[in-house]
Amino acid sequence: MHYASVENITKSFGIRTLFKNISFHIEEGDKIALVARNGSGKSTLMKIIAGMDTADSGTVWVHKDIKTVMLQQDNDFDGNKTIWDNVLRLDHPVVKVVKDYEIFLEEGSDDHDHLGELMAKLDDLDAWSFESDLKQILGKLNIHHLNEKVGNLSGGQKKRVALAQALIEAQLYQGNCLLIMDEPTNHLDVSMIEWLEEYLGASKITLLLVTHDRYFLDAVCNEIIEIDEEKVFVYKGDYDYFLEQKALRQEVQQSELQKDKNIFRKELEWMRKQPKARTTKSKSRQDAFA
Repeated sequence: MHYASVENITKSFGIRTLFKNISFHIEEGDKIALVARNGSGKSTLMKIIAGMDTADSGTVWVHKDIKTVMLQQDNDFDGNKTIWDNVLRLDHPVVKVVKDYEIFLEEGSDDHDHLGELMAKLDDLDAWSFESDLKQILGKLNIHHLNEKVGNLSGGQKKRVALAQALIEAQLYQGNCLLIMDEPTNHLDVSMIEWLEEYLGASKITLLLVTHDRYFLDAVCNEIIEIDEEKVFVYKGDYDYFLEQKALRQEVQQSELQKDKNIFRKELEWMRKQPKARTTKSKSRQDAFA
């Protein structure tokens, strides 16, 4: 299934162009790493695909049945609400019934009729597996005190809550989801990173991410898109393959540049040897050189 297309988009800030007339496609099952030097527009490009920013020109198309979920460097949590409320702030029937069920259990109610209704809804929506996945994600990211207000958390804790929220939302739509992640391993310890590698690698979620962790990239991604000199280059393979192909591309570019320099040098030498009185033939050659 064709998930998304980027067609000839350009983005600039003032006189600085990040990328110009770039195009690529995202297919179902792709797990793509976006690589570039810092400041080359990786985060901006992801926001454009997620619909959170706009290109100066060109088009971005995302299939109408695809849910786009984005993990950003900065989060927009309500600090006065609990972790639980922020993680499950999704407008989805499965989320609603799971929240109602957890609230019922927390309150310790003995209303067996209401419990039966909630359990029936969980059955109808096949929400038991989602609840299990939800608790697994929170547990693996060491998020346990769910009634703690987000405003009381450290920056690293908030980052993990944001990661959990993105993974949980993506889980709801995993057959029809494009998950976009900006530095997902920040503030994770080794065991969390290893779990996330395994989780994303085994998931059916289609993925576009930025990471400076080469080992994480190799464990998760099957394609690399590089932004370089305002263009994009697509590599179907791991990080080693990317490095090999990039080196080959740069060798070709250097060879072509050297050829151009040699031609320029020869033409310059020829012009210096010409007399001041130009023939028609030599004048036409000078015009071509100019």
